[in-house]
Amino acid sequence: MRKLLITIIITLFITMGIAGGAQAVLITSDITSGVTATDMVNTLLGGGISVSSVVYTGGNNASGQFSGGTGIIGFENGILLTSGSAANVIGPNNSTSQTTNNGLAGNATLNGLVPGYTTYDASILSFNFVPTGNFVQFSYVFSSEEYNEWVGSAFNDVFGFFVNGVNYALIPGTVTPVAINNVNLGLNSAYYINNTDAHLNTQMDGLTVVLSMVAPVNAGVTNSMMLGIADSGDRILDSAVFIKAGSFTPCGSPGQPTCGAVPEPSTLLLLGSGLLGFGFFARKRMKG
Repeated sequence: MRKLLITIIITLFITMGIAGGAQAVLITSDITSGVTATDMVNTLLGGGISVSSVVYTGGNNASGQFSGGTGIIGFENGILLTSGSAANVIGPNNSTSQTTNNGLAGNATLNGLVPGYTTYDASILSFNFVPTGNFVQFSYVFSSEEYNEWVGSAFNDVFGFFVNGVNYALIPGTVTPVAINNVNLGLNSAYYINNTDAHLNTQMDGLTVVLSMVAPVNAGVTNSMMLGIADSGDRILDSAVFIKAGSFTPCGSPGQPTCGAVPEPSTLLLLGSGLLGFGFFARKRMKG
């Protein structure tokens, strides 16, 4: 009996060691592999919202679905839009300048977020929706290869979530857009995770903690949504935005989720790890 107990304990320790040593791995499926724009929108829905008129514009390699995000992004699965290639978010972080140039146009609405600069390789997912409440929300993470050395420069890749024409990709409690120049090691750092030490298994050099998009809407009638991301200033160094599956819901009314939920515990652990990895590596930008 004692021998059996010892064997069980040893087996448990070995199993825990294997589990603890295993590293999460992102898996992506882009539009070229058969994912449709409608699939992407349906992935986001968590109930209480109906959608129509779904349109995607951008590189078919740039956007799609992902899984395996627990322990990396902060949630397990969802959709992603990138300014380059969806596959480029997969770790490890073994390149300081991961880039796919799709040679595509930018977007006029995104241009408005970076006055004076032009956007390129825009990925845009647009649709109409009818909500059952006066607010909607979803959870997301923004990431980029522009971190950390291009903070404060013109190379400020841009993204936005436009509900009825207004951008609600904002730093919590402010009207400031979430962007490389606004969330980084030196500014609003509580929302930033530095990954230049490659402690997270993603190619992206930096990313935000899990944030909430919350927007006022008109209940029971048609509203519009535009999710978009693009390179800004030039066509190189990819950025990506991840949006959590099932998190697009009405919120704030009786019987509905609270708007702007607190980040998940896994995200808080990622934040702590990010603070430990505060140092970053210099790299050169190769202009093309």
